[in-house]
Amino acid sequence: MNDAGRKGVALLTGLGIGFGLALLFAPWSGEETREWISDTAGQKLYLLRRRSRRSMKRLLDKGEDTFADILRSSKTVLESVAAKLA
Repeated sequence: MNDAGRKGVALLTGLGIGFGLALLFAPWSGEETREWISDTAGQKLYLLRRRSRRSMKRLLDKGEDTFADILRSSKTVLESVAAKLA
């Protein structure tokens, strides 16, 4: 077996031992662990949605301001051109 193969076997062995020890010394039952994971994931999803809404609102507000600036500039240019033509 080459060096990469030995490293792969050692990694898998370490993962297996770590997983087994985690199961032996887990502080909660499986049901409690699943509930904790579900609650934590729900909280993180809620925070992600909230941050996304805030970011989108800021982005839309910035876009709206930029668009208003463009319209004002266009109006000024058109008024200037119209004044020169008159």
